[in-house]
Amino acid sequence: MIKIQSQSEQPALLTGTVEHFEAIECKSLLSEFIKSSEGKTLHLDLSGLESVSSIALSFLLYGMRAAKLSACDLHYKNMPPALFNMARVSGIESILIENK
Repeated sequence: MIKIQSQSEQPALLTGTVEHFEAIECKSLLSEFIKSSEGKTLHLDLSGLESVSSIALSFLLYGMRAAKLSACDLHYKNMPPALFNMARVSGIESILIENK
């Protein structure tokens, strides 16, 4: 399961795993985080993310879509290297991360 820890003046920290059986719950958590910041710029630090799977990539893409619908500007930071490589192979790394 994931957690989003908001930190003042710093990017929020995403920790835990995004697994198949928890995907809907994880999606709801990310959606609530984004909706609570409607119209703002959000930075989400992925260094605490433990999942490296297509489910994790789908989760991150969902976040980008949800942010767009909420008029937020969402930026992911510090993507774990294995997940970055999976995104790169899929050709979506430039969509998901501003700097590795």
